[in-house]
Amino acid sequence: MAATWAQGVVWANLRGVDSHGVIRIPRYVDLLKKKSINPRPAMRVERRSGAVAVLEADRAPGAIAMTRAMDEAIVRAREVHIGWCAARNIGHAGAVGYYALQAARAGMAGIVMTASGPLMAYHGARVSGVSTNPLAIAVPGKKRRPFLLDMSTSTVANGKVLAARDKGEQVPLGWGIDAEGRDTTDPKKIATLTPLGGPKGSGLSLMIECLASLTVGSPLIALALAGGLAGDPFLNGVAIAVDLAAIGDLDAFTAEVDRLGDALTGLPRAAGVDRILLPGERGDAILAEREANGIPVAAGTWKRLVAAAKGLGVEEPR
Repeated sequence: MAATWAQGVVWANLRGVDSHGVIRIPRYVDLLKKKSINPRPAMRVERRSGAVAVLEADRAPGAIAMTRAMDEAIVRAREVHIGWCAARNIGHAGAVGYYALQAARAGMAGIVMTASGPLMAYHGARVSGVSTNPLAIAVPGKKRRPFLLDMSTSTVANGKVLAARDKGEQVPLGWGIDAEGRDTTDPKKIATLTPLGGPKGSGLSLMIECLASLTVGSPLIALALAGGLAGDPFLNGVAIAVDLAAIGDLDAFTAEVDRLGDALTGLPRAAGVDRILLPGERGDAILAEREANGIPVAAGTWKRLVAAAKGLGVEEPR
C-alpha cells in the first residue's frame, strides 16, 4: 500500500502537477496521526450488481482506494462492457488522471471524479460552498500516448495556492478570494477558491457531489455546511471504465484518436504559440524532462518535508 501511494504522489510531480505531489506529504502525515487516514484499511466491495460496484474504503489513502476502484471498474467492464465503481470514505486522491490512465492502458476509456468538503465559492456566494472536485477522462491512442484531460472545477487547484505560498510568490488575480470575498493575489490571504467559468465550475462540482457522494449515502457538502465535517475530512470517488471494443472496432478507434490529434496539432498557431498541445501532452513533455534530470522541489516544500520526516525519526537525505 505504501508503494502504491508513493507511486501516485511521485507520478504527479513527474508530470509537473506539483500541487498534488510531495507537497501533500506533511498534510498526509498529519491526517494519519489524527486517524483521519487509516494506515491499515479493511477495504471491501460492499456490492456488485451488473456494471456497478460499491467499495467501502475504510478511510484508506486516496491513491490506494482509487487504484482499487479503477481495478474493480475494469473488471466490471470486461464482464458487461462498462464498469462504475463508487468508492466511499477515501483520503485525498491526488492527481486523478493517474486512475483514468489505468483504464486507457487496458484499452478502455477511463473517467474519474472525486468529491470533498467545501473549498471553493459557489457562484454568487463569497464563502466556500462546494469543493474543487476534479474530473479526469482518458482514452487510448494507437501510436500516440493516451489523451488525458485532468482538471479541477476551480480556476486552479488548491495545491497551486499552497505551492505559491511555499515559493513566496504572488498568484494571478481571479484564483481566489479573501475572508471578505474580495479578489487577492496574496496566497496567504486566500480564504476560498473561485469556480472555473463561474456557474459552470460550481455547477459541475455540485453534480460530482451528487454522483460520487449522494449515491452511496455519504453526503459531504450538506454535512460540512451544517458543521459536521470539521477537523475530520474524508472524500468519495467514482471510477468508470468503458469497454471501447464493445462499441466499435478498437483498432479503428485508436487510429482515429491519432488522426484527430494530428489534425488539431497541425492547425495554424496563434501568435506566440510554439506548439499546439493535446490533453496530457504538457505532462508527457515534463515527464520526459524530469525522468532525465530529476524533480525540482520548492525550498518551502523541502523545509516542510524535512520537518515532517524529523517528526517521524527519518533523517534528511544528504
